[in-house]
Amino acid sequence: MGGIPLGRLAGFPVSANWSVFVLLWLFAWSLASTLPDTTPGYSAVGYWFAGTAGALVLLGCLLVHELAHAVFARRGGVRVIDVTLWLFGGVTRLAGEAATPRTAFRIAISGPVTSLLLGMFFAAATYGLRGTGGPHIVVGVGWWLAAVNVVLGCFNLLPGAPLDGGRVLKAFLWRRYRDPVRASLGAARAGRMLAFILIAFGLVEFLAGAIVGGVWLAFIGWFIFAASREQEVQSLTRQAIADVRVRDVMTANPDTAPLDITLDAFIQHYLLGHRHSAYPVVDRRGDVIGLITLAQLRRIVPGRRAVTTVGEAAIPMCHVAVASPADNLADVLARLRISCDNRVLVFEGGRLVGIVTSSDLHRLIDVYQLLSPPSHDMSSATARSEPA
Repeated sequence: MGGIPLGRLAGFPVSANWSVFVLLWLFAWSLASTLPDTTPGYSAVGYWFAGTAGALVLLGCLLVHELAHAVFARRGGVRVIDVTLWLFGGVTRLAGEAATPRTAFRIAISGPVTSLLLGMFFAAATYGLRGTGGPHIVVGVGWWLAAVNVVLGCFNLLPGAPLDGGRVLKAFLWRRYRDPVRASLGAARAGRMLAFILIAFGLVEFLAGAIVGGVWLAFIGWFIFAASREQEVQSLTRQAIADVRVRDVMTANPDTAPLDITLDAFIQHYLLGHRHSAYPVVDRRGDVIGLITLAQLRRIVPGRRAVTTVGEAAIPMCHVAVASPADNLADVLARLRISCDNRVLVFEGGRLVGIVTSSDLHRLIDVYQLLSPPSHDMSSATARSEPA
């Protein structure tokens, strides 16, 4: 989801994925194509200028929608990683899950409510502008912005993951059954049913001659199906490893590398002949100050490796995921997904005692899923009180 950094808004890092340019063109084309029917009398250049301006404002509305999620997540004690605009609007990445159904509901509902309020704002502003004799083309753009924001707000409330309505449904099921895993499975399966409906409607529209609208609707349905299936797999994974702790999967007492040797020396004396591809980096007192990986080494040009030290190339600890041996493994999965190196360092009493890699987790998950095959009946999930 990475892309073009746009700075920080309300304290959150904001960026735009390259696919947002496709979304911008679609919005601009849609508006520029409809304006001649509602506000005739302008040139083609004028319509495209108005369409582009309206599309940019709508992207700003999408950003406000995502920032609402981020603000309510921060208020609910959930760390926000970043906010990214992309082809399907936007996504707010969170470092964890809400602790209660009430907090989860507030985070989920904040986005659609914001879009609906924006729609009401543009409708009121446009009504007032029309009453004062404002330019017809500006009035047309205003009504379009009002309508699209209302449609986006209502569409996001559809009850199926990964839409906001699916998260609202998850919060409701969580409160009802007191089981976040069962709630997540219910929202994911509702999302899958919604995806089939959207794909079917898209095919009907395509056969009826609405080629662009039909293909787009079917494509959205396919995306929702893939995302809901992914959420279902993650929920079943959490169910399978619910009682596993970090100590059960970590590699104990991992090898470390000193910070003051060069990268060439590190490659010769540590990487060659050893199976490890990442090493915690320690200072002269033995304290861990970072992590050096093959990915970090590749970023240093070969000619600089003889004069660059391991400490200079290492990932700082502030960007490395950490855990304790007693942590629930299911909770560590979320940290692993957002870590920059697919590894989690394990500390106990301030001392490094282990390391967990994605390959370790994948193997363990496969084994536990073989031992406990997931049921397709949602009622088979046992009640647990910890958050998903």
